Amino acid sequence: MFTLRGKLVSSFLIIIVLFVITTVISTILSQRMIRLGNDILLSEKRLEVVQRLNLFARTANDNIAHYLLAPIYTESDFKAQFDATVQFVDLEMFRLSEITPDPVNAKQIERFKSKWSNYVNDIRDIVKVKESGLVDKAQERFTMDSFDPIAFSLHDFYKGEQARIDQYKNEITSYGNTIWSINLIMTSSAILFSIIIAIILSNYLIRRIQLIKKSAQKVAAGDFHVADIRFSGKDELADLAKAFNTMTEALRSLIGSNRSLKLLSAHDGLTGIANRRCYDETMEREWSRLALASRPISLILFDIDYFKKFNDTYGHQAGDNCLKQVADILKSQVEEPDWLAARYGGEEFIVLLPDRDIETAVRLAERFRNALATQHIPHKESEVSDIVTVSIGISTATASVDGRPGTLLSQADRALYQAKREGRNRIRTYDSSLEPICEN
Repeated sequence: MFTLRGKLVSSFLIIIVLFVITTVISTILSQRMIRLGNDILLSEKRLEVVQRLNLFARTANDNIAHYLLAPIYTESDFKAQFDATVQFVDLEMFRLSEITPDPVNAKQIERFKSKWSNYVNDIRDIVKVKESGLVDKAQERFTMDSFDPIAFSLHDFYKGEQARIDQYKNEITSYGNTIWSINLIMTSSAILFSIIIAIILSNYLIRRIQLIKKSAQKVAAGDFHVADIRFSGKDELADLAKAFNTMTEALRSLIGSNRSLKLLSAHDGLTGIANRRCYDETMEREWSRLALASRPISLILFDIDYFKKFNDTYGHQAGDNCLKQVADILKSQVEEPDWLAARYGGEEFIVLLPDRDIETAVRLAERFRNALATQHIPHKESEVSDIVTVSIGISTATASVDGRPGTLLSQADRALYQAKREGRNRIRTYDSSLEPICEN
């Protein structure tokens, strides 16, 4: 039979082993969660490239349609625009290949390259037919062979990446639940052993065990900021205290990692401000809150004027730097803690102003335009200025239970396109008398 000392040593060893296992598993799973977070960021980067490919492929198709069916371009203008689009798509396909290790997705990219190459060759043949004077034949051939960018825009690739992101997020949630369960089980086991030892040992040991018990109960209840346990001497209880301190530190580290991952998922990777997902969630939350008291909510929607020309002129690295500068200026103007500035997509940004009227939104928009103008970001190809400018649309509504946040966004979008239609580099507020605007 085990002596009292042997039982004590055995019990304490079991407790220490439990704590070590908890720490190791928590560390391994935490590292896996961080890796999954990095994989999510890489997948989102691939999705952005696919979206840009689809946009420029659509632009190429629209340009040839306008050129053939409603010829508003000169021959040289169309060729220059088409060649620039082809060059950009080729560059983006190369980038996508570089960041796509999966062989299945790589095959989809190769199929995309082949289809794109055939499409480019067909368009150039059609242009030659038109240049030879056979306009009707060129139009007929284009109508028969017209290319729909959406049809070959790596739809399966996009769906696969989105599914992969969802899978990674589910795995992160599963790992978090696993860590929580392990911590709960291990901590409960440690408490049970501590109670048994307290019954057997003297008051001296009981006082120490009770201290460990109280700290463990706090951790089990979710309070991971307990003070470290320190015992004098080098006995088994002192070792247990050190192991407990290690476990709580690992838990605190894990919580910090989880918070960091959550923060990353709500922010745009390029500009550092909130992303569209964060905006959507905040809008739903604020609309529901303000609807209870029928309070106003305002929205500012803007994009950078002639940003495609900016990219074509200065390069995409300069374009990224321009987006960062615009985001930094916008962030400096969003002063109130309940206001939200977010990148809505591409060169488009959005500002949510809960419980604010349209006058407040207009003042903020003016401050932002003035602050942007003082930076003198050059844009020699802009048709409205020699520096970077923005077109802004503003809408305000009274939140209601029956209303929809999407209506407010649609109104801001209509105001934005009214600003563009009137010449850009200006602010327009939503007016119900505005005619519906279609983007060409």
